[in-house]
Amino acid sequence: MCRLLSVAVLCFLSCCIPAALFAQAGSPAVEPVIAAASSEGEQAIAGFKKPDGWTATLVAAEPEVANIVAFDIDRKGRFWVCESFRQDIGVTDNRGHDNKWLRADLAAQNVQDRIDYHKRLLGDQAITYEQQDDRIRLLQDTTGDGKLDKSTVFASGFNGIEEGTGAGVLAVEDDVYYTCIPKLWKLNDLNGDGQSDQRTALADGFGVRVAFRGHDMHGLIRGPDGRIYFSIGDRGYNVQTAEGNHLFDPGSGAIFRCELDGSDLEVFATGLRNPQELAFDEYGNLFTGDNNSDSGDRARWVYIVQGGDTGWRMNYQYYGDRGPFNREKIWHPFHEEQPAYIVPPIANFADGPSGLTYYPGTGLSDDWKGRFLLADFRGTPANSGIRTFRVKPKGAFFELVDDQQPLWSILATDVAFGPDGGIYVSDWVDGWVGQGKGRIYRFADPEYSESEIVKEVQSLLAGDWNALEEGRLVALLGHADQRVRLAAQWQLAARSDAEAFRRVIQDPTLSTVHRLHGVWGLGQIARGEGLSADLIQAIEPLVVDGDPYLRAAGADLLGSLPNHTVSRHLRDAIDDQDDRVKYFAAMAVGSLRDSESFDAIVRMLERNNNQDPILRHGGIMALSQIASSSQIAELKDHPNRSVRRAAVVALRRQASPLTAEFLSDYEPMVALEAARAINDLPIAEALPALADQIARPTDDDALMRRVLNANFRIGSNDRLVAVAGYAAEPSASESLRLEALEMLSQWKQPDALDRVINHWRPMKPRPDAEVAAAVTDQLSRLLSAPEPIANRAIELAAELEIAEIAPQLISRLSDESIDVQTRAAAMLALAKLDPKGAPGFAGSALAADQPELRIAALRVLAKLEAGNLMPALRDAIASKNPTERQVAWDLLAANESAEATHQIEDGLQQYIDGKLPEDVWLNVVEAAKGRVNPSLASDLAAAEARWAQEDALASYRASLVGGDRIAGEKLFFEKTELSCVRCHRVHRQGGQVGPVLTTIGAQRDRKYLLEAIVRPDAAIAKGFETAVIADDLGQVFTGIIRDETDDEVRLMKADGSEVTIPTEEIVARRRGKSAMPEDLVKQMTPREIRDLVAYLESLKVDPRASGNEIE
Repeated sequence: MCRLLSVAVLCFLSCCIPAALFAQAGSPAVEPVIAAASSEGEQAIAGFKKPDGWTATLVAAEPEVANIVAFDIDRKGRFWVCESFRQDIGVTDNRGHDNKWLRADLAAQNVQDRIDYHKRLLGDQAITYEQQDDRIRLLQDTTGDGKLDKSTVFASGFNGIEEGTGAGVLAVEDDVYYTCIPKLWKLNDLNGDGQSDQRTALADGFGVRVAFRGHDMHGLIRGPDGRIYFSIGDRGYNVQTAEGNHLFDPGSGAIFRCELDGSDLEVFATGLRNPQELAFDEYGNLFTGDNNSDSGDRARWVYIVQGGDTGWRMNYQYYGDRGPFNREKIWHPFHEEQPAYIVPPIANFADGPSGLTYYPGTGLSDDWKGRFLLADFRGTPANSGIRTFRVKPKGAFFELVDDQQPLWSILATDVAFGPDGGIYVSDWVDGWVGQGKGRIYRFADPEYSESEIVKEVQSLLAGDWNALEEGRLVALLGHADQRVRLAAQWQLAARSDAEAFRRVIQDPTLSTVHRLHGVWGLGQIARGEGLSADLIQAIEPLVVDGDPYLRAAGADLLGSLPNHTVSRHLRDAIDDQDDRVKYFAAMAVGSLRDSESFDAIVRMLERNNNQDPILRHGGIMALSQIASSSQIAELKDHPNRSVRRAAVVALRRQASPLTAEFLSDYEPMVALEAARAINDLPIAEALPALADQIARPTDDDALMRRVLNANFRIGSNDRLVAVAGYAAEPSASESLRLEALEMLSQWKQPDALDRVINHWRPMKPRPDAEVAAAVTDQLSRLLSAPEPIANRAIELAAELEIAEIAPQLISRLSDESIDVQTRAAAMLALAKLDPKGAPGFAGSALAADQPELRIAALRVLAKLEAGNLMPALRDAIASKNPTERQVAWDLLAANESAEATHQIEDGLQQYIDGKLPEDVWLNVVEAAKGRVNPSLASDLAAAEARWAQEDALASYRASLVGGDRIAGEKLFFEKTELSCVRCHRVHRQGGQVGPVLTTIGAQRDRKYLLEAIVRPDAAIAKGFETAVIADDLGQVFTGIIRDETDDEVRLMKADGSEVTIPTEEIVARRRGKSAMPEDLVKQMTPREIRDLVAYLESLKVDPRASGNEIE
């Protein structure tokens, strides 16, 4: 206890900041723009879907509250609300910046790195990041009518360039905890005026990187063990704790826990992307919803276990296909081929999991027992709301069951149960960045929310717990309401009443949850002042109790006791008939470093046979803690594959070079697990052994990528020769051979990003590497490879200036039996190797029948003989091939001759006169910028003004026709800044937030598609547009527009019923916004817009349909 107090005092003295000084520390924030009061919040209720008989009440709205990210309700019914006014202003997103910014972010290792590159790259604009703030607002019902009539800004001024979003708040007695990157705060109101007077930073160093907006610190909750738990998205952390521990991972989301004073901060679990909220069930199990990565993967419902790693790394986001996360199916529910180092999700569930809570046990019918409530935020009210479901035990793991959508058509960010039996939901209202609006609604079932038990709960929670006698508190440990049980437990623990808890755990007549609170209470006391020997002796029998939940909890408690001597009963529990007990027993002996349990753990892993991922995790954790690396490595000869895989992961946790012992395992999954550990951590000492595996190649893509990467990173000449040989190996896959060629291309100047996991791992340049010699030795085999490999090899040979290839290139140019793309690649390569001879071949190719050859010839001549190119370019802009025309105009733009300028002016005049082919409009307009005479520029401006009056899309008209379908497809699926696939599905790949686009090209024309991209609110797809309509009788209707004509509007209400409203009776109408980000067009060049339109226009037939049937 003395140690904890000393740490707390040290933390307090070093981090306690008076609120007045805090406000002066940075640039003062301006007052945010908040919408005026209106009837919109009340009107929206008509559009909500809710269970029959339930009530919905607006309890708070703008201007009293706005932009609600999250909220907490304390025991007295006061609301503590996180408001954010910095979205896309001070809290930014990598998608809104260039590659220089992204690479600086990926390189950041601490918060100061992030501050430094912000100031360096933003320059004078850096100050704009501090103009708005995030804040905590306190809302109270002072009249007892259920409305939150008093609104106070409890804390503000969180506007430093390094800060935000403030996304988590938790009230515990007189303390208010707040998570706002980069700090975990504890705030206090010392004079009772509703405003914070004192701020204490309990921890600092969270949010090393920017990543995506919303991937913040959040999820504050007090666990049944009395600790504070919270989460961070994949912005990472670099934290020095008060105890001197270094918590470091700059690119992963995680769950943390600490004592109420901030001491003993630790990472509880990692590998998450954006776990916004946390919830415990009544048995102490912790869960979260984790957002997907917008690449066709699905959001995850995750069971959070100590030491667990769910596999996400922030750097995966910047692979078009998300790298190992998708390739190795890390995000999928449990299956045999997954990496064994992860704890997989229970299910893929929801689309935008945000707020989360667990039914406390009172306020609703018994049908709600065991249910979670999850806010599913999708950017628009029509497709958002609250889900509810249960988890069902499945061994030591769970399965998700009974999914429902009880509250829908509300853009919910958070959800919580109030002491009054109501469900409270915060409403973001619309969009993604906040509109200066915000509402809180109360949903209730009057049959139960007005019951005596709810009144009792409300009275108890708001009462003076210090005044309750021990006997009353002990009885309340078995109360129907989880919040009451926890409050009683924490009060007894604060009194160090271990004897009361002992009586509870030893009484078999009490309910399971009643006794569990006794175990958890003893755990709280044990962490503080410790337990006496006789109390520990009293706990021992729990591991043989008749109730498996008590056996598991007993094992967990014993494992947390420092220096506890492991009993036979605890070791025997590793072989318990209940899988949950086995898991906690394994974790306990591991925590206690009980080496005598080694054989029992191995037997457990063997019997599990990789069937239960939680048992696997428990066994791995135990092995890594109770055995030496050499002892674990001896398991390489164990006959059971699951044991060997577990041994690899245990060695991975120890970062042991002995992991390499398993690379030669005859089971590919074991060898791959070892390769993952060595490459991904990395384990530098084992890298040569991984590289050596290139001599025994397999067809396992994940394994061989890491083998190649090991050779690449070592970089010696023998490794170079090995990679060149692999690139030429006919039995290797095309993708891996191309990867080997890319490595050879980068060999002398390696990129700082790891080629497998995309982590920032800079290597020194290798200017003396004999790359050309290694490639030359393999040229004949490379050139005889399939087209993609041969073409890349030709390009590489040109890059390396391998003159020996020139005769072969000339031969390929004249060989009409060779694929035209290969011949074109040969011509471009020849231009680098033989700049004197190449123009002759290019001149001949201008007369070729194939446009690919003519285009290559134009490029060669533009580079080597630009002065003689004009006749060829004039011919090319008249070509029947649109790509050739576009390339010709682009080459004209790069040609600085007066003749080229005259040709561009002529083309621009044709554009103004409507005589230019549409597919080159954009090329000509771009070529003309700053190039044409003032008179023609004036004519263009006049034409553009005229077009703008006639067409709202006039400023984008040049992007309507002529796009590259393949480039557009790549944008759709891979460009992070767009994340189209996050919300839309094409051919079963993508999200389910927006319309399915599999056959959109057959349903809509190019102009519609262009408008949907650049003005998403102008053309919202049918079934996704919401409206609030008032008629001449004063009725208000809210719903999704199903159909609309000149005479009537047909709405589908939230309950699924439809109503038709004659147009002549409509007196007011408000249209909902599209969920598509309004600034999407800012993330694209005009050519990218053109390419995306081309791809969407090409989507005409569903490949699943038969014949000509379309979706």
